[in-house]
Amino acid sequence: MSKTAIITGGSSGLGLAIKSHLEDVEGFAVHDWSLETGVDIRNQSSVYLAADKVIKESPSIDFLINCAGVNHIEFIPQLSEVDWDRIIDTNAKGMFITTKVLCDHMQGGTILNIVSNAAHMPMTSSLAYNASKGAALIMTKQMSRELIKTHGITVFSISPNKLAHTGMSAYIDNKVCELRGWTPEEARAYQLASLPAGEETDKNTLAEFIGFLLSTKQRHKYLAGCDIPYGL
Repeated sequence: MSKTAIITGGSSGLGLAIKSHLEDVEGFAVHDWSLETGVDIRNQSSVYLAADKVIKESPSIDFLINCAGVNHIEFIPQLSEVDWDRIIDTNAKGMFITTKVLCDHMQGGTILNIVSNAAHMPMTSSLAYNASKGAALIMTKQMSRELIKTHGITVFSISPNKLAHTGMSAYIDNKVCELRGWTPEEARAYQLASLPAGEETDKNTLAEFIGFLLSTKQRHKYLAGCDIPYGL
């Protein structure tokens, strides 16, 4: 019997890479919750409706992967309240809502939160994103402490650095040039200089690593409460 997973933000970028790997290689039944599939994780009613549909097919859910994320690069004086709310609601509140709605259907399951290196280091013009990912990191640790006792759910997170060839990375590249007056070449040289591997993270390689960890409980149960830095 195939395992059932729900992934938020599974229609593009890293989320799509994870979804494809879990389906094609691990044989999971994966449900994508994203705006593209009509699910707004910032809205509890929307998540309950989506959960009802999944539970009718699979009363027991094995995995929740909170991967949906948005960014907005802006200096603090120009950062609007609307953009602040959008970032916090998607990257932190959405993680809370999906976990709240699904935990009673995940006895003994696993929750993986995709955080970011932004949870570990300040980034210029990224106050909302830094705050949202810092929240996601401490939420992971708190969820692990609570849900392992009440539901037997293992919770851990992964913090990737800048991913190659995603919509968010393209947005960052363009916005950095706009705000700093740099050429694309100057922006790329600056960003690559800060990456220990000397290059952006390949989303498919990360998806493969995640698939390896999730393939058996034995491979990730001791990561409860941990955050794995990936390419920091």
